[in-house]
Amino acid sequence: MLAAARDDDRMTSRLRVACGQVEARDLDDAALALDEALAMCDAAAGVEADLIVLPEGTYPGYVMGSVEAAREALARGPDAEAAFAAKAARYGMAIVVGLVVDSPAGLLNAAVHFDATGAVRARTAKRFLWHFDRSWFVPGGATSIVDGVGTLVCADGRLPEITADLAARGARVLVNSTAWVTPCAPPEGSNPQAEFLWRVRALESGLPAIAATKVGTEAGVCTYSGGSQIVAADGRIVAVASTNDAEVLVGEIDVPARATPHHTGVELPAQPVAPVLRAGHAYCVVVSDGSLLGALQGHGADLVVGPDGLVDALDAVDAVGVTVECVHDDAMLDPFVARAAAMRGCEFVAWVASETGTPFVEAIARARAMENRVFVPVWRPAGAGGPFIVAPSGRVVARTPDAARPYAVGAPCLLAEAATKQMAPGTDAWAGALEIRTTSRT
Repeated sequence: MLAAARDDDRMTSRLRVACGQVEARDLDDAALALDEALAMCDAAAGVEADLIVLPEGTYPGYVMGSVEAAREALARGPDAEAAFAAKAARYGMAIVVGLVVDSPAGLLNAAVHFDATGAVRARTAKRFLWHFDRSWFVPGGATSIVDGVGTLVCADGRLPEITADLAARGARVLVNSTAWVTPCAPPEGSNPQAEFLWRVRALESGLPAIAATKVGTEAGVCTYSGGSQIVAADGRIVAVASTNDAEVLVGEIDVPARATPHHTGVELPAQPVAPVLRAGHAYCVVVSDGSLLGALQGHGADLVVGPDGLVDALDAVDAVGVTVECVHDDAMLDPFVARAAAMRGCEFVAWVASETGTPFVEAIARARAMENRVFVPVWRPAGAGGPFIVAPSGRVVARTPDAARPYAVGAPCLLAEAATKQMAPGTDAWAGALEIRTTSRT
């Protein structure tokens, strides 16, 4: 689909891609789910897409309930791989689709890549299993690259190590077969990957990125956020789907000859050190300018960030000592700069974003906070939106109400939030990052 780039080739290719955002179906309705996904392949071919991406667990589903239930569904058929292979061959269109694959090691939550001839070129199994899906799936190994398309599955997008590895091995497009879960139905609820993280993965890798997810509910326990999206290599959203409707999203992307990742070569600690779990809050403040420092007297600030970086704590009574490092400007675009600071035990990674080459400062700050489970206080100029503070959940907990006026943004930060590196029950960011780093070297 994408010609191999020559060493001197700096030209981009143009690719028409589609996301099949399917309606979630229960395991008993797996045959219907398959029919609907195949119809989306027909629709994508009708607009002359070169590639269609379909969600994680398109067939027979994502919520298996048990290994036995999954195997019974697969045994009932039909043969999903044969059906998608036939569509790919008929239309001369590549397909990446989330299928459950039974292997000698166990059930794989896989994204299966069919090339334009209908041949299965790769079965990429999810590496960073999320919460309850480890109850029936086993983790995969190295992610695959087929004809320049680097594939990952859902929560693999939570770890920058996985997309960085794909970029380093020659991927020219990132594809995520995903099922973005939300605790509340849209529009109230969303998923961090849909909100900000997926476009940050594109930006930091210097690669266009395509993600297809589900809408609706599955098995009475999962609600999906929708928001399938096609993202350009600079983090700009080319096309985004609705949060509630099944649809085929189509867009055109410029595919570079090679990735241009924002990596500075920073060394990561061999073994990460998590902050000590302790009670209490640290009061963090970001001031728009130094004239506000006097106004903070009596506020008990434990950490103050200004336009020049860290400011000594003022008059905090029983001041809490916090572990903090400061990053400046575009250095934060490299995911491993904040990763290294967090792995050295930092609870706070402050960012002075005076001059950055991207408008997506808030999305990057939220990504760095969430993927490392640290607080990220950010100073940025008034013209770019002013200061704000992000919690380890990736949620903005404080921001200036009026960027045009001097202001001190403050938030009480619960230190225990930065001490745990679990993103979800049984889903540890540090353990996942170390596993990826180890297997990528072998």
